[in-house]
Amino acid sequence: MYNQLNCIFKKIKFTKMLFVELITGIILIICGFLVKINPNLIAGYNSMSDDEKKKIDITKISLFMYKGLITTGVVIIFIGIFLGTFNLKDQYRIMITVMITTLSVIYITIYSTKKS
Repeated sequence: MYNQLNCIFKKIKFTKMLFVELITGIILIICGFLVKINPNLIAGYNSMSDDEKKKIDITKISLFMYKGLITTGVVIIFIGIFLGTFNLKDQYRIMITVMITTLSVIYITIYSTKKS
């Protein structure tokens, strides 16, 4: 088992692209924790009036966005490590990372507004 893991880690080249994917994942994970701690960071919530804020269950929305952002960050990190084992061009890795990030953020935004 150890030899198999050692072989896999030798295939992963720590390139600039893997560094970018790790940083992107870490930023999304940090944003997830920040949204959970401070729900005012959610777009549009800070500018609502007090009456509108009372109508919204912000704990559910912030918890959903927390889980969604952390999941997206972890997926991007794992996809970056997985793609690091193959010799893909950086352009394809960038496209995959941007697509995952964009689709995840769109899904989180749409689904969180339906929960309110």
